[in-house]
Amino acid sequence: MGTRTGIYLLVLLVFLCFCPGARAWDAYVVRVEDGNTISVSERPGGDQPAVLLRFYGIDAPSQRQPFGCEARDFLLRLMPKGTKVSVDSVDEDDQGAVSALVQVAGASVNYQLLVEGLAWVSRSTCKAIFCRRWYIQEHQAVVNRRGLWGLNMSTPPWQWGR
Repeated sequence: MGTRTGIYLLVLLVFLCFCPGARAWDAYVVRVEDGNTISVSERPGGDQPAVLLRFYGIDAPSQRQPFGCEARDFLLRLMPKGTKVSVDSVDEDDQGAVSALVQVAGASVNYQLLVEGLAWVSRSTCKAIFCRRWYIQEHQAVVNRRGLWGLNMSTPPWQWGR
């Protein structure tokens, strides 16, 4: 394990230990809804989604935005139906969707979307200490013009359609 990965895991562990609402559990992907949301079941092979998960701290483009389909397709490749994911629940919204940190094979999906330039750090929700690192990674994607940052303009989902 590299130093960067070790530091990230340490920060994540500290966050989870001191976040009273956090709960870690395993789930299985039933469906990728979009670039920011998946449905999961707590049973392997389950076809009925038990929980709707939204990725904590990031916003992927909506389906109608540029790179919305690319974000969804990235998730479909990374976590096809039946993939086991590790879920660290952070919060739950009024509709029952769980905001979570999601990992596949030990790698943060939330972070990978930022690395690929397929998501923004959510200015309104990403408040954890590790979000600083996520802002740095978002900036690297901008500088390297990865994903949506290769466009001359990029409108975040919270401003889209205004």
